[in-house]
Formats: sequence, C-alpha cells, structure tokens
Amino acid sequence: MSRSLFTSREGGVSSAPYESFNLATHVGDELTKVIENREILAERFGINLENIFFMNQVHGRDVAVIDENSRFSELQTVDALFTTRKGVALVVLIADCIPLLLHSERAVAAVHVGRQGLVKGVFEATLKLFQTHGITSGEMRAELGPSICGQCYEVGSAMYEDVTKQIPASASENSCLNIEAALVSLLEEEGIAWSSMGECTAHNDAYFSYRRDGVTGRQAGVITL
Repeated sequence: MSRSLFTSREGGVSSAPYESFNLATHVGDELTKVIENREILAERFGINLENIFFMNQVHGRDVAVIDENSRFSELQTVDALFTTRKGVALVVLIADCIPLLLHSERAVAAVHVGRQGLVKGVFEATLKLFQTHGITSGEMRAELGPSICGQCYEVGSAMYEDVTKQIPASASENSCLNIEAALVSLLEEEGIAWSSMGECTAHNDAYFSYRRDGVTGRQAGVITL
C-alpha cells in the first residue's frame, strides 16, 4: 500500500531565511544543512536516503520513470516522477505550487503543478503513464498538499485571461488564479478521487512561500509504493 506525507518548514536545521526544514539545494541554503534535513526526512519516512528521488523542476510537462536502473544522484530535469518500483520514495518540492501525489496499488507519482505546468499538461502527461501501465482513473486517488490559494495568486490581466480561457475553473476574484480549483476540475473530469490539505502557503507562516517571502526554502510532498 502506498504511503505519503507533506512537510512544513518546521523540524529542520536550516537558518533564516530558510528556517528550518528546507529540502532544496538550489535556493541558497548551506548544502550541509540541506543534506541533514534530507536525512531527517528519510528517517521520518523510514527509508534510506539513497532511495529517495528528487527532481530538477522547470515548470514543464516532462515525466521521468524511476525504475531499477535509476540512481538518486542522477537528478532528472522534469516536473513529475512515476514509479512501479517498491521501496523508493518520490519527492516534489514546492513553495507555492501544488505538490500533487497520485496513488494506486501498482504505481505512484509525485507531480509539480504550478501555473505553467498546469496549462502545459503535466498532470495529463503523468496520467497517461498510469494508463499505459493499465491503471484506470477509478483505481487512483490524488492528494493535494499546501499551495497558494485563489485569493493570493494575483497575475497580470493578459496571463489571467490566457489561463482562465484554457481552464475556466482557475478563475478567481481580482485577477487571481485558483490553481487548486483548476487541478481539481481536471481530476474530477477524469473521475479520480481527491483530497486536499486546504492550506495556503502564503497565508500560513508554517510553510515556505516564494510569493510572500521571495528568498525562502522549499517543503515537500513525498510518496512511496
């Protein structure tokens, strides 16, 4: 049975402005502290650090398959990780985007869903991999972790019109985009059961938020089969 968790900014060793449980190596934090935080994550999740896979996220739609030949030290430039392999954990790092974890009995995935990934189709690309492995939407469930809410994600008018035209459910008030509502509409269209923490990263200081703080760390969504 698949297991998952979402981290917050609490419980690690990093110093300001990354205090304290920053899990990202690319934000300016001391590498030794990030590694220690990742070791804490591995212990909390009950898995060896060498079996935890991160990714170099670029707001695209590419998906990497983690199999027996994959090595945790070989960071792939993608926005989703998929596996049918037991005993490994997949990680998505976020500081406002949605950490989407997809569960099934035979495969799991960790997906980075921001505005760009949403409209480029990273969810659909990941779903196609499940379908390729004979897994139907009815066999899947989705977990949505903390992300910026539809009241806080204000964008320019041209961007707002472009995104809401493609995915009407993303529309909110005052030129704000509701990325979670947009993703939920895609999940429901596919018949995938879902749950959400309902936490806004910008509102809640317990989470890192790039929109709120600029220089900041990253929390994670983690899943294993």
